[in-house]
Amino acid sequence: MTREGEAQGSGRRIGLIAGSGQFPLLFAHAALQAGFEVVAVGFDGETDPALAKYVSEFHLLKLGQLNRLIKAFRSAGIAHAAMAGAINKRRIYTRIRPDWRAVKLLNKLRNKKDDSLLRALAEELESEGIRIEASTLLLPSLLAPEGILTRRKPNRREQADVDFGWQVAKTLGYLDIGQCLVLKDQAVLAIEGIDGTDATILRGGHLCREGAVVIKASKPTQDLRFDVPAVGFATIASMQRVKAHVLVVEAGKTLMFDREKMIDAANEAGITIVVRRDEASQAEQPVPEDFFATRANDGGTTPLVAHPPLASPGNRPPVFIRSPGPDALRIGVVGVGYLGRFHAQKYARLPEADLVAVVDVDERQSRRVAEEVQTTALSDYRELFGKVDAVSIVTPTPHHYSIARDFLEAGIHVLLEKPMTRTIEEADHLIALAREKGCILQIGHLERFNSAFQAIYPRLDAPMFMEAHRLALFNERGLEVDVILDLMIHDIDIVLHIMQSPLRSIRAAGASVLTTLPDIANVRMEFESGAIANLTASRISTKNLRKLRIFQGNCYFSADYANKRAYAVYKEEEADDLGYPQISTEEIEIEERDALEEEIIAFLKAVRTREEPVVDGLQGRRVLSVALDISQQIEEQLRGRWDQTGKMPSKSS
Repeated sequence: MTREGEAQGSGRRIGLIAGSGQFPLLFAHAALQAGFEVVAVGFDGETDPALAKYVSEFHLLKLGQLNRLIKAFRSAGIAHAAMAGAINKRRIYTRIRPDWRAVKLLNKLRNKKDDSLLRALAEELESEGIRIEASTLLLPSLLAPEGILTRRKPNRREQADVDFGWQVAKTLGYLDIGQCLVLKDQAVLAIEGIDGTDATILRGGHLCREGAVVIKASKPTQDLRFDVPAVGFATIASMQRVKAHVLVVEAGKTLMFDREKMIDAANEAGITIVVRRDEASQAEQPVPEDFFATRANDGGTTPLVAHPPLASPGNRPPVFIRSPGPDALRIGVVGVGYLGRFHAQKYARLPEADLVAVVDVDERQSRRVAEEVQTTALSDYRELFGKVDAVSIVTPTPHHYSIARDFLEAGIHVLLEKPMTRTIEEADHLIALAREKGCILQIGHLERFNSAFQAIYPRLDAPMFMEAHRLALFNERGLEVDVILDLMIHDIDIVLHIMQSPLRSIRAAGASVLTTLPDIANVRMEFESGAIANLTASRISTKNLRKLRIFQGNCYFSADYANKRAYAVYKEEEADDLGYPQISTEEIEIEERDALEEEIIAFLKAVRTREEPVVDGLQGRRVLSVALDISQQIEEQLRGRWDQTGKMPSKSS
């Protein structure tokens, strides 16, 4: 009769040197699933006794009993072993009672630094024919994936701290001092000592009011077989206590325990988790070939693991994917070209969504994106009926109406990219259909969710003049519509959202340069309130630019959509010594978030709560109506010029 943790009849064994925490239990469970018998050695006061349930043998030792550890492994025929879990470093100086073999080992060391101790232990075991393998060998999914894992992104100040702190952490790593440091405004507040990561966070965080950046990175000479940096839910809890804002860890070289819980807690606390790959050490540590080629106990040729669990870098998913939550909405994305692919990626990283499938008439593109986000590829959107609760429709504008109509008629909620439709009649029908079926219809006016706009919007108070410039390099995408419906429509939406006043008049001018439709346009919008908005859009520019300027009483705001920066300029109440107005400026602190991800989160929330979406069908219709009026004005002007000359206007006309 075998124990719960014994692999019946497999004959494959691996040793486990188990410290504290959940890592040894996770390793033992993964080994069991892979068909191993685990012979574990734990330490009194450190190792969780529950480990005994998952292993075939469990030996509980005192710290320092090295001879008994080796004897336990040799008597069990162990030739490969792993170290998992931490040892309280303070106990090394207070409660360790080394046996004669451990004393000899310690006397050889120049110091008691982590690397020195662990390397010496590994060498001692290998002298007895027991090879130390990577602790992540069976658990590669615990390693942190590259990217920003949270909704909040680092702002400019924090990014400067991240870049500076990363170099400091790597430099300190050569001294084998610690893996963690805390800083703010490029001033180091705390460096990890023997007290550990959480204590370091608290020490450093208390030295600044809030906004500290925490860096935890591997040392350049670190042996990742047995000394892998680790973070978890407790890390976020410590950061929350001192109002730290950013956690930075190393991709592929940091263990993330309770990852889902950790990310959820960070999102709730407004903490950013950045997983960064070290450019100076791109190569992954290879797994020794003989580990997979030979049996540990009999020298045979049966592989210990049928397939190496560590994926090659080229096979890793390019996006961070989270498991759907228990109440996740079933989602489909229709149209996964340039923008639709990003929709699919955002859904895949949100636990509120279960991405059922992606659809595209280009079957190769559909399969590529489906593989990237680990879902099903389809070529006909009608196959989603009955399988999804909601969809994103990210197709060319001429197809918006027919596809959205079909999904709404099937009772499926719709996030419809801008422009909403080609005509007002089509927009009216979709609005009526959504109301009749009780469906959410949200329109994808993305700049509403831009961090720079979100930063200035709460400060607006009856603005009287607005100016927007939206310039882009020429791109073949979106040429089925003119520059108004392609680019300017974003600024039309922002202006209408801010002004909340009836539109009195529109004066527009534009030109067709590279296409048969207007490629550049300028518009003056006047409102009943007396406010004025000037908008300029071009898709044939020599640079990309997306800026908004707003003027109101004694104040001026500027939002740079692309660079996520916002400024305010104020007229002070007191004049200077010469009687001239005094001016003060402020760079507004921005809470950086991904606009598309925020738009999708808002859509999912509207579907769950049945609340009106941030940009509903009626708002989308109003924006479309203004955009079509502008297009018509410019088209009539261009037609008049063509009628006079009998040909398209030249550059010199």
